[in-house]
Amino acid sequence: MFCQNRYKLLTIALAAVGFCSVLPISAHAGVTAPTKSARSLQSNRSVAVGEVSSNATTHLNEYDTTNHQLPTHKQLYKSGISIKVLGHNEVEAAGPAAGGAAILNYAPGVNVLASYGTGAAKAQISIDGIKQGWGNPNGTEAAHSISISFDGIPMNDPATGLWQSPEINQSSIIKGVNVTYGPGNPQDRWFNNIGGGVDFVPLQPTAKPGAKVGISYGSYDFKNIYFNVRTGDVDGFSAILAGGVSSGNSFLNVPTGSTLYSPSGTALPSHSYAWFFKARKTFKKGDDSFGAYLASGSAYKPYDILLYPGGATINGYNYTTGNAVPGPQYSEQTSGYYGAVPYKIDTNSTWMLYNKLNVDIGSGTTLHNDIWYRNGNRLHNRYAAYGVGAPNTNEYNNPHSSTYGDKLWFDSNLPYNDVAFGGYFIKGRENSRNAFFSSYAPYYASRFVPNDKYRSDYLDVTDLAAFLQDHIHPISSLDITPGVRIVSFDMNYTPFTTQYFPEASILYPKGNQSKLPASSRNLSAVEPSIHISWRPIRHLALYAGYSEAYQTPAFGGPGGPFQALPASSISLEKGQNYQAGFKVKVSNDGLFHHFFLNTNWFFTRFSNQYLPITLANGNVINAYGTSDYEGVNIYAVDNPLYWLHLFANLSLQKAYFSKYTVNGGNYNGLPVANVPSSTLNIGAYMKYYYSGVLVEPRFWVQYTGPQSMFNNIENAPSATAKTPAYTLVNLSVHTHVPMHVNYLKNVSIDVDVLNLLGRQYNTYEYITSGGTFGPSTAGDIAGWPGAPRTVYVSLSANF
Repeated sequence: MFCQNRYKLLTIALAAVGFCSVLPISAHAGVTAPTKSARSLQSNRSVAVGEVSSNATTHLNEYDTTNHQLPTHKQLYKSGISIKVLGHNEVEAAGPAAGGAAILNYAPGVNVLASYGTGAAKAQISIDGIKQGWGNPNGTEAAHSISISFDGIPMNDPATGLWQSPEINQSSIIKGVNVTYGPGNPQDRWFNNIGGGVDFVPLQPTAKPGAKVGISYGSYDFKNIYFNVRTGDVDGFSAILAGGVSSGNSFLNVPTGSTLYSPSGTALPSHSYAWFFKARKTFKKGDDSFGAYLASGSAYKPYDILLYPGGATINGYNYTTGNAVPGPQYSEQTSGYYGAVPYKIDTNSTWMLYNKLNVDIGSGTTLHNDIWYRNGNRLHNRYAAYGVGAPNTNEYNNPHSSTYGDKLWFDSNLPYNDVAFGGYFIKGRENSRNAFFSSYAPYYASRFVPNDKYRSDYLDVTDLAAFLQDHIHPISSLDITPGVRIVSFDMNYTPFTTQYFPEASILYPKGNQSKLPASSRNLSAVEPSIHISWRPIRHLALYAGYSEAYQTPAFGGPGGPFQALPASSISLEKGQNYQAGFKVKVSNDGLFHHFFLNTNWFFTRFSNQYLPITLANGNVINAYGTSDYEGVNIYAVDNPLYWLHLFANLSLQKAYFSKYTVNGGNYNGLPVANVPSSTLNIGAYMKYYYSGVLVEPRFWVQYTGPQSMFNNIENAPSATAKTPAYTLVNLSVHTHVPMHVNYLKNVSIDVDVLNLLGRQYNTYEYITSGGTFGPSTAGDIAGWPGAPRTVYVSLSANF
């Protein structure tokens, strides 16, 4: 059953559909990422509602033509899978400080747990309850099961499956985002699509030259400057250079008087940058493009905050005695709702180079080839510990990864079906380097000679995949897309801890987390899928599908695969996704102009999961289980009037462990932590002209329902404790002033107010075991406050 209150939830869902039908909702998606000839495009134009162009991996290949246009509403309507396109309006709604994770808030079934308020800081996202990213609260399970790509190129580390959200930190260079629910079709899958896929589509080269420059300033001293320059079409060549630099403080601050060390005093600053270049050459039968991307984000992260006063103070606790260091009590009620003691600095960066080739080779067949190299680095520098005098006061966690790959595939158009076939080769190397130490008395250790736990091992991964996919359309109202993919994962582990930490290996041998010798493991699987779309009557499409996907368990934790778990015990994690739903598409009929409604039921079984739970001291508890995710996602969009733009997204879901074992204990039936039971966002965008100036007021509301907490005492989700629901109201006014000056087209002035009513809420909460805040706090609730009222003012000029 969907849940105990299934009838109540179904009533809510049907009511939402009815509301969307009465108040048609407007399409946000104006994503442009063309690979077709630049001569056919306008300069940085606004695209028709719902229209998208790209050769990104989430494209609906069964409807592709040789120009590789991404889904229009017509293509989404005919597809047998569920995809949400986030366009220019959603990108802007997240605010100028937002990174890629915050943009995803505007897709149904997506939840974001962020620790800062700007794109410089790490965040965790989930799609239909399945997670990705490092921004997770203490005790949550592994989060590496959603594929993230940039311009169709994978950004995940193949060894860990992880993506760092600061890798997308400058929303000004993002034209749109495609969110695929479930593994999708074989052609579009990478190595970790169990929960779905997200493709960030950057700005693209255009037919005509142009430029844009902008600046933003906002709450907590946020500053941003960005630009893009487009060459236009020059003898078939077209290029774009875009980038931006941001800085600002967190809405959190260190409580005045705290004796815990912070290099920045009471402020918690961040900074980030991103640069993007792409050049395309179009020719008679195709195009070839080269892209380069560089991004980095760095932010101070404090400790979570206890909700209520108890045995903790803003000065920590004595690690030896377990007693609190005297001082004001540490809680949202006493030290300030946004007062958090210092912890560490997180820096995440990446750079990547890639080439994308599309050639019509004749006989209705098109060749595609993507080749790339990506380098990723993380640095988590902990400079203070809540446990004063702890031997692991400091942490210097600086793993790095490098990946290169090539994907080659073909599309062939036949009389009654379209066949796609090909595969990819991906080679990755991950280093797990981490050092816990104390630079204070009596240890006086360093990151080079750590006195506590340490590791530096390598995992070399080779991922191979081959797929065959057929889009069959025997009649105009029926589309069937069966497919199969064969995957192979080859992993080779090399312990390198003793070589990297030779002195520590002699002085502190017990701290070496590399417990096992060099080993290897090869695993393979077959992934079948089928998706069907049937349009029995005009304006209505029924669709259903099933798909499977596999992935390797995440490498990198100290108690994880190869380092503490033998290679023979490692097996593939499996996802099985079922979808069914209906879509309604109406164009230019009364008040319905670009009306599109998608209602999607889903069920995903995520089995054979390895669930490493990282504790505050760096230890890892190995849990195992199977989790089930079931629910309904609904979104609707339309422009009922030329000046009015409406949208709504609704998600109702239940996530639970059908199996969960840890340390010999059985916790079957427990909920999956940090998965909201419901989410809703709904709003209206308007536009009108006043003395020749285009004014666009925008108003929208976001609701996040209750979500289960994790219990660090039991090392399992709580059966009853939940983070309360919250609702945020947002408002913005965007103005566009035409300029009658040579080369200057217009100037825009934007004001964005997020959390207009200043609501105080926590994005997540958990039950602490006392390992972080001292023994006296065991059983207390800690959480992370969401951003208060935040105001941004932006000025930009288009040339």
